[in-house]
Amino acid sequence: MEKSTNSIDEDAYSKKDTYSDEEKKIIMDRLDEERRIHQEAIRGLDDKKAIYTQSEKNKILNKLNEHRLSTQKREELKKRRIENKEVYTFGSKKFYKFLNMEREYFIEINDCDQFSRRPAIISLHYHTFNELKKKDVLIKTEVYSEKIFISYNAIRVYFKGYVLEAECRK
Repeated sequence: MEKSTNSIDEDAYSKKDTYSDEEKKIIMDRLDEERRIHQEAIRGLDDKKAIYTQSEKNKILNKLNEHRLSTQKREELKKRRIENKEVYTFGSKKFYKFLNMEREYFIEINDCDQFSRRPAIISLHYHTFNELKKKDVLIKTEVYSEKIFISYNAIRVYFKGYVLEAECRK
């Protein structure tokens, strides 16, 4: 069996450091062919322009508008949850305080960025005599409420809604 001049033994060539002029031409032709195929595939994707009917355009615009409104509502609720809240400082850290909990629990201001609809384990802090201890709880938010939902136990999940203490305006 005789090999054609356009076929190359890739294993043999990958181990070589120098190539003959004929081998260089075969390798360059193969690379050029792969480049052309890739360019044609990309050009084919760029040239495709979908033509939409007016009703399809309206559906797409409505979906985009609903997504924008939903995102805007979530951002407004997030802002209302933590805007104008009383700030407590313990050491060098700043905290917000929850209202109506079994004891005075505080959450670090930086941890408020982790609020989402998915439950996340976040540490709440509480005072005992002269030290600040922490307790890990599950916290989540819902788009329909300004409350922050907390479950004291990660195994037996039961969420109850709480709000942060607002600033006293005198």
